[in-house]
Amino acid sequence: MRTRPVHPFARVCAVAASALLLVSAAAANADDKPAASAATQAAESKRAPDKEERAAMLAILKPETAPNRGAWIKYSAGDAEGKALAESLAGIFKEAGWKTEVSSLSGMRLKPAVMMLIADEEAPTWVQAVQEALEKSGLNANSASGYKSYYDEKKAENPSWPGVPLPKDAAYVIVIGPEPKS
Repeated sequence: MRTRPVHPFARVCAVAASALLLVSAAAANADDKPAASAATQAAESKRAPDKEERAAMLAILKPETAPNRGAWIKYSAGDAEGKALAESLAGIFKEAGWKTEVSSLSGMRLKPAVMMLIADEEAPTWVQAVQEALEKSGLNANSASGYKSYYDEKKAENPSWPGVPLPKDAAYVIVIGPEPKS
């Protein structure tokens, strides 16, 4: 699996991508379910793209017309801010005419980060557009390609390996970790 920041000039190894995302799968049991108060209050994300970042993302995403283009976004279960950011990003994709799927991850804790895990080594043009749009989002997102084969290999070695599963037929998944503590 090849890992890199959204900026094409910098590279990071695959192990770092996994370490960036996963803190501990075993320790993530109590936080897997949203608290009742979080479920009843509307959360906001300070990390959500602002008006200019949103416009820059839309300028990249709207021209894409691939019939299978979509946005698959996951956040930590129980993380109201992460869910709000996921929904904000999904709103941008929907406005650009893309299908979206937002869901929570349970059974693991994510480190504070935003990561795009790309299924194949060579991404289709429309997936590259997502990388470009994330670059304009202000989120400082990283990306890793070849994730499907990496995930399958790790699961074959250890069926309880706590990797982030790719949604069925997804070309990538955007994984939203919790907001970094200031």
